Amino acid sequence: MAKNPLTQLRAAVASGNIALANDQTLFYPAWQGDASAAHGTVLAANDANFDAQYLSQPLQDYIVGAPEDEGLQAVLDAICPSIPVSRSFTYRVHDTAEQFQDDADTDADLREIGGDFAQVKRTGTQAEGRTDNKGLVMILDNDQGGEDQRIQERAVVNLRSRLLRSELRRVIATLDGGATNTDSNWGPSATKPDPDVDLLTDVDAGGDARGVDSNIVIMGGGARIKRKKCFRSQLTSGSNASATMSDQDLADFLGVEKVVTIRNRRQTTATTKGKIVGDLTYSYYVRQAAMPDDPSNIKRFVTQTTSGLLRVYIIPKLKRTVVAVEHYSRIVRTSSLGINKRTITYT
Repeated sequence: MAKNPLTQLRAAVASGNIALANDQTLFYPAWQGDASAAHGTVLAANDANFDAQYLSQPLQDYIVGAPEDEGLQAVLDAICPSIPVSRSFTYRVHDTAEQFQDDADTDADLREIGGDFAQVKRTGTQAEGRTDNKGLVMILDNDQGGEDQRIQERAVVNLRSRLLRSELRRVIATLDGGATNTDSNWGPSATKPDPDVDLLTDVDAGGDARGVDSNIVIMGGGARIKRKKCFRSQLTSGSNASATMSDQDLADFLGVEKVVTIRNRRQTTATTKGKIVGDLTYSYYVRQAAMPDDPSNIKRFVTQTTSGLLRVYIIPKLKRTVVAVEHYSRIVRTSSLGINKRTITYT
């Protein structure tokens, strides 16, 4: 029996195998360079499969302006902003303890005449990294429109969405691997449940662990619904007002920069779909316009190519056309301090 990709992803994150966690073949079979697969088949590939002579400028221009209807890019940028780097780079793994220490109890900061100031050493370790090449190809049969640019454009949009969806799943799995979980029942059998106070508690607890409060809260689509049901069932003016809060209203109440509700779904079996983030919430700290050395909990390093973040190829084969999209990124949890997760039930 084939292993569940999400189980493999979580195992890779838990073991610290960052390269495996960023490997596209966790989600798709590897493309070996042939085009014998059926029309519409999607396969994982990397730069070893691509030749610059097959770069497609028309499709490159198209993908830059093509709408992204699921909002996957916007969600990804909100919860884990990209950090531009070269293919090889360094970053700091933080425990942030030295940022919040003081010497009032020991007077270690006092210098004796003729003496030296006390030396403080940074505890975060410097790590080497390399962005991973991630790409997908779709096999198009020429008798089913494989040479038609409109068919190719639809294929490119489909591949872009798949790549972004995989990145989103990696971000969530990476957060999950370092999170402290709390189970919460927001249903009528619980004693006076208050979802917003639970989230406020997580934000504050994250600050105690990290030294600065969490500045972002993720709510899965299922958790968001259970929050609304909880407040609506209480039938008070205050609870009804809470139920109608927007994400920004809730962010203002929690004192965070943003609350992001993730409603995106993925195909879980051949016939069913499921939420990428369901009955879960996460609170953590991440800086916008981050740098490789700042103390964000999670970072998404990306490498620009000469054609932008995405590169598109058209590779002609006998009676088939291969459409390919690639990019470079690596998702890393640089600190587990203060990442809090809630698993929500409603009973």
